Amino acid sequence: MENRELIPNGDFSAGKIGALPDGWTIHAPYPFLMPVFKMARKDNSKVLLAAGNGTPDCMGWISNSFQVEAGKTFSLKVRFKASKNLNPQFSLLFGFYQEKKFNDGIFKFKKLDNGWIEGENRFLVPGEGTVPADVRIYFRYSDTGKVWIDGISLTECEPVKPRYVRVACTDGKTDIDGWSKVLDTAGKAKTDVIVLPETFNGTAAEPIDGPSATLMSVKAKEHGMYVAGSFRCLGGNPEREQNVCLLFDRQGKEVGRYYKNHPWTPEAFEGVTPGTEVPVFDTDFGRVGLMICYDIWFTDVTELLALKGAEIILFMCEGYYHSLLPARTADNGVRMVCSSLWPGCGIWETTGGEARNPNADELSYWGRPVSFKDVVEEKIGDVGMLSVTLDLSQTLSPGTYAGPLDSAPGGRRNRREQKQLLYPEIIRELNRWHDE
Repeated sequence: MENRELIPNGDFSAGKIGALPDGWTIHAPYPFLMPVFKMARKDNSKVLLAAGNGTPDCMGWISNSFQVEAGKTFSLKVRFKASKNLNPQFSLLFGFYQEKKFNDGIFKFKKLDNGWIEGENRFLVPGEGTVPADVRIYFRYSDTGKVWIDGISLTECEPVKPRYVRVACTDGKTDIDGWSKVLDTAGKAKTDVIVLPETFNGTAAEPIDGPSATLMSVKAKEHGMYVAGSFRCLGGNPEREQNVCLLFDRQGKEVGRYYKNHPWTPEAFEGVTPGTEVPVFDTDFGRVGLMICYDIWFTDVTELLALKGAEIILFMCEGYYHSLLPARTADNGVRMVCSSLWPGCGIWETTGGEARNPNADELSYWGRPVSFKDVVEEKIGDVGMLSVTLDLSQTLSPGTYAGPLDSAPGGRRNRREQKQLLYPEIIRELNRWHDE
């Protein structure tokens, strides 16, 4: 494979200090919004300086055009330093455009020991033949911030390897013996992770290591799969009852625990107290978040799990409002595997598409194909089970044009298009108990 650099003057070696780098063009909606883009020196190197122009609403970019061969995978890399008053995830965007449509960009950064910052992303350029492309470096919403860019590069690389995971969810009620049969069926089908519903063994509180936990642990070890499920438990104080979800790994070991943050009001009046933490857990197939029933009605749990890097949320409930799931998955860029006592289970992709209806009209409108492999529905006694294979290497988002929509604004640190977060005002309104 030829490791040829495709961005002309991506190292900014050609160009005069104080001027634009050769081959790059500058853009802004209005002249008064134009940030500063010019060649400069940093740490004895020739770099591109991008900086605010004194206007907090500044918005602009520079771009460079070239040709790429479609049907191949490419690596986009950047290296830069930023002033202390600049948040790179907020004020910088590095985007790749294919035939004037947003394809992908760099969304994750890491700090180096010498103060420099690096970012990289690998993505496919779909299609056939040679197609026009351009790379854009955006600077926005900082009046005095500065960034010194040492170089940006695009080179062909090996295709991104799939990361397949077989997930299963259930709907319906049964007893502990029935759930044992359900788990046996999932295990024999080589399931990687199965989600049981909320309070699958009834609403009577039990010890954290009681029959529900024991069943999940034993079957996880027996079949070499991950098992998650919810039950009401008694904590250190016998009078303190919580709704807990446990996640067991392939050896039957507990690797995840989440206490429901938002108990339903009738549930709370029965003595269930809320949890206060929203953790994520690393598994051998990806990073996982856990969520229980009424949590779905509040945007905070899903958003926080996504911001912490959850790729899949295992969601268990007694019953749920179906229309909330496409919104929560699409606007946070996460997958969700939902098991319920009623009215049916479901598996959603990062586009908001559901396994049973992968070609919904809204998905076709936004132009994102939804792919679920090996969809299987079956019945084990009174319990229905839906199994699907997902590819975690591809995190698609709803839109193909423009760009910002492609990275799901809710659960991402970057591309949120929010100059000012409204959370403080939301908190003030929530704490205001009287009309004014």
